[in-house]
Amino acid sequence: MTFSSQTSLPNYKRIGVIDIGSNSVRFVVYSISGAAFAPIYDEKVLAGLGRDLRKTGKLNPNGRIQAQNALKRFAALAKAQNLDDILIAATAAMRDAHDAPEFIIQVKMQTGLDITPLSGEKEALMSALGVIAGEPRAQGLAADLGGASLELVEINAGATTGGVSYPLGPFSMFDGIFDPADLKPRIARILGDNFAHQFSSIETLYLIGGAWRKLAIIDQKRNNYPLRVAHNYSLGVKHAQELADWACSHAGSAELLCWPNISKRRADTLPYSGLLLSILLNELNPKHVVIAPGGLRDGLVYQKFSADVKKRDALFDACASIASQSTDGTKMGAAIYEFLSGIHPSMPRSFCLNTENRIRKAASLLIGTGAGLHPDHRAKIVYEIALYGPLPGLTHKERAYLALTLFRAYRSRKTPPDSAVIWHLLSETEQLSAQIYGEAMRAAVVLSGRSPAVLGKISLAINEGALVLSVRQDMAALIVTRSRTHFDDLANLIKTPLQIKIRND
Repeated sequence: MTFSSQTSLPNYKRIGVIDIGSNSVRFVVYSISGAAFAPIYDEKVLAGLGRDLRKTGKLNPNGRIQAQNALKRFAALAKAQNLDDILIAATAAMRDAHDAPEFIIQVKMQTGLDITPLSGEKEALMSALGVIAGEPRAQGLAADLGGASLELVEINAGATTGGVSYPLGPFSMFDGIFDPADLKPRIARILGDNFAHQFSSIETLYLIGGAWRKLAIIDQKRNNYPLRVAHNYSLGVKHAQELADWACSHAGSAELLCWPNISKRRADTLPYSGLLLSILLNELNPKHVVIAPGGLRDGLVYQKFSADVKKRDALFDACASIASQSTDGTKMGAAIYEFLSGIHPSMPRSFCLNTENRIRKAASLLIGTGAGLHPDHRAKIVYEIALYGPLPGLTHKERAYLALTLFRAYRSRKTPPDSAVIWHLLSETEQLSAQIYGEAMRAAVVLSGRSPAVLGKISLAINEGALVLSVRQDMAALIVTRSRTHFDDLANLIKTPLQIKIRND
């Protein structure tokens, strides 16, 4: 995939997803930019439709009322917003409850929404596609824990294999007091003796669902983890096991049930999510554990894309979409990346060359987002966009690296004022690599005056141990003290002399 092929985005679209789960009913509106999409509106009601499934086999009566009211509102909002498409996901409660067909008919009469419950296998597949949409490099097992079920599906090289659903959601397993001693053997019986044998050696276990995501956010707070982003949060197997064991312990359960700013309905599911995670870790023995970057709703959107759109790198589309809102757009980013490509192989790096260049492309696209912002604040604003913006396909380390690269492109200081994320995720050597590329982008911007046409008449390379800036004669007037200083700084960072050549072509 070439960089230039992604500077022009398909028409902007908006897609709505109505997710009718066993615990929550949700309405999310996504903005679509090429292969990238991000929620621009998100509303949920914890109706608890599946709360009584184990006891009565029916939908919770109060949950039905709450869900119907929510769906009336969501249908009205979707109609008023004139969305390009509305997708509906109805999961375990809708396919398992005895009175679900009656509920579906009532909703159709009241709202016009046509609800067709997903099968367990289809739900697993959509959840796995959501992981791929958020991280195209994903490889391992997607595990989606909902209110009433657990879906598992393997992911490898952008493709999915199999898909199985188990009635292992908290509403299907217990009602009232959480008792690990009672639940463990029951979970084992449902999984079966040959559970682990149906999956190949698992590289990464991707955890999907509100309970595991909330558990991860709590873990970040307990451990003062500075980058408060749940998606792609890497726990490590040992860390994940410790978190799971704490969550389902007597002390941990008591603390979770009293955790501030968490509703009781969500808190009730957290100790069980820890217990199930502990069992999965013991049974599956994955090499890594990551909070998934996407799930069921994301998968529903992703599966609507054409094959050509799916081949695009969503990270570049997301960066181009953000950059297009600035005065520079994406043309400057493409010009900077092309200008610096001559020194890419010789620049210090912290990742494999393909990954490094992918981050460099993203940084080049995002460099234009600071144009027009107040000069005293733009470095920090662009830094925070990289850390917290809707950028798919980035690990937390890669986000920090991208953010530091962009910060250095606007500021000469080594690290931003709020540098806890940088020091937690990047070594000093990795920080230096990011800063060097940031300085290179800064030099290109200053020399060209943010003009792509100017950069097309200048070249940069590392030849015979020197950083060589080659400028056409008609552009020689651009080389003044200020512009040269930044290339001197770059040369000093990479410990090589600077040579400036004036060409007559």
